[in-house]
Amino acid sequence: MFIYSGVRMMKQRKDRKPPMLADVLPHFIRDKGWEVQLDLHSIFLDWQGLVGPETAACCRPLKISRGVLWVEVDSSAWLQQLQFQRYHILETLNASLKRSTLHDIKLALPQGRKAKDSQEGPSLRFIPPPAEEVAAFERQLSCIPDEQCREALMRFWYLAHACRKV
Repeated sequence: MFIYSGVRMMKQRKDRKPPMLADVLPHFIRDKGWEVQLDLHSIFLDWQGLVGPETAACCRPLKISRGVLWVEVDSSAWLQQLQFQRYHILETLNASLKRSTLHDIKLALPQGRKAKDSQEGPSLRFIPPPAEEVAAFERQLSCIPDEQCREALMRFWYLAHACRKV
């Protein structure tokens, strides 16, 4: 059996315990070059803390593409207000980043529907993934010896594929 250990793969001895995912994951992320992307996307996790609860209630980050953060805004009034605050928000976000920098913020109203009232949250639909995809992912997870880890990854994968924003 092979395990990931830093830069190279090495054979696991039977008398050793397998390494914990928390120990291996940082090396894996660094080796894959994902540190900058994870740093950028940390904005999504702490959005309310960065922009404040009032602003977070009316807008949410959608994606980051080529150093530009795209933000969905609930109404045209808030879009105008955030347009004035754009550079201040950009400075705040960049101050929270450790390895990367945002170049700009683009604001947009929801596509294909009217702007919603700021009291409403994003609407989600539950669409179960096809059984073949579930089975294929379960086969991929079968190489993980820790049952709790397998179950947690399966739940995460399933919810990520089943919950869709409408």
